[in-house]
Amino acid sequence: MEKPDFVKNVYMKTSSPIYKRTLTECEQVAGTNVNVLILGEPGTGKETIAQYIHLNSKRSENPFVTVNCMAFKDDGLQDELFGHEYSSGASGLSSKPGRLQSADGGTLYLEEALNMELRTQLKLVSAIENKSYCPLGSITPHELDFRLISSTSQDFSQKIIGENINEAFYYKISTICIRIPSLRERKEDIVDLIQFFLEKSQKEHNIRIDTIEDKAWQFLINYEYPGNLWELENTLDRMVVLSSNNTITGEGIPILFNIKRPQVNKEIGIDFPDHVLTWKEFKSLSEKKFLESVLLGMGWNISATAKKLNMSSRQIFNKIKEYNIEKPVI
Repeated sequence: MEKPDFVKNVYMKTSSPIYKRTLTECEQVAGTNVNVLILGEPGTGKETIAQYIHLNSKRSENPFVTVNCMAFKDDGLQDELFGHEYSSGASGLSSKPGRLQSADGGTLYLEEALNMELRTQLKLVSAIENKSYCPLGSITPHELDFRLISSTSQDFSQKIIGENINEAFYYKISTICIRIPSLRERKEDIVDLIQFFLEKSQKEHNIRIDTIEDKAWQFLINYEYPGNLWELENTLDRMVVLSSNNTITGEGIPILFNIKRPQVNKEIGIDFPDHVLTWKEFKSLSEKKFLESVLLGMGWNISATAKKLNMSSRQIFNKIKEYNIEKPVI
């Protein structure tokens, strides 16, 4: 993504002291070649921060290459990263360039790097140390120059304790660690972010919004957003699409938050509804409604939805079938 497109498509302004500190750290490391590990909950914008570092670096004119480590099994991830050069008998050589080669001169961003298998970690450590690598099936080294930025939404220390991460790999990818705060930690930005995503959604769906009812507005500014920026953007997409007469109403609030609040039993001081869903029922309902919301926000683009949720397209299709989700006619 070019810098003008980046500025247009993401919101990097902030009134939050904690997020200002995050951006300052990004700017400090951008001019160097140190490897960076970005920590943050799902949906906080880890790839956006990686792009921000790249675009403020001396490598900004060169490629920014993304690899989602959750999207591949180990052999597939090695092939994706390092490519291959296999002899194919009489037909000659079968070759495929890897993402390392594509990132030469630029930045390689490894999304969810902690999901990498140990032997792939070791091969990547060798590439970082030697500034060269051998494609699978080859003994010929290829020189390269790239900057590595990795991210994880998992507890890094717990992964180390569980011996899922090679020590050398740990130190190589985490020269600098930058933590992205959750949306509930930067409440100062919520109104501006709502306005940004609202304008973006209106353009994408060609729907004009003139008014937001108070019930919907109170939900938007007070909800905790456990899914962070992803959930805020998807919620606003839903509200825009379900708006009426250019007005976002309370009907656009996700169904799980429209359920009537249970009455309080004053004698014992706790909420006690007449009917309680089983855990399995609640989990199924939650998953179905969340998937419907994301599908709607992504315009029912299965590939884009799968990427957004770090799932495969096959998994998305299976969930659609499991919950009998139908594409709405708009």
